[in-house]
Amino acid sequence: MHFIRVDHIDLVVADLKKSIEFYRKFGMHPEGSLDGETTVFMFNGDEVNPVRIELHQAQPGQKTGLDHISFGVDDPKDATREVKFLGGVKFEFEPFENQQSGRTISNAHDPDGVLIQMCRKTSPGTYKNWE
Repeated sequence: MHFIRVDHIDLVVADLKKSIEFYRKFGMHPEGSLDGETTVFMFNGDEVNPVRIELHQAQPGQKTGLDHISFGVDDPKDATREVKFLGGVKFEFEPFENQQSGRTISNAHDPDGVLIQMCRKTSPGTYKNWE
């Protein structure tokens, strides 16, 4: 098992609208939204060299900044089994398909507490198109 790409980076932001406009200036555009439009997926529009970020509106008292890094893998279930076999990593849950994003995911924390996700796009997802 190995990471094949960075699928997306998830950021918690203080002002979602300002952050969307900021990342638009770097060629990103809203791809879809979740959770009553408090989460927005941004995409550079390039399927050959994709760049995706996920922006979450901070909730009261929530710290802004990095929420998680999601790495693409060939098969999240197999990758999770392999990492578990090697030992020393505790996963938050068994891999499952997140219906909203259409990604099969598994999550674990690195030694410093950073949430690391392994994923693969397995369905179109149900998030609503932004525009």
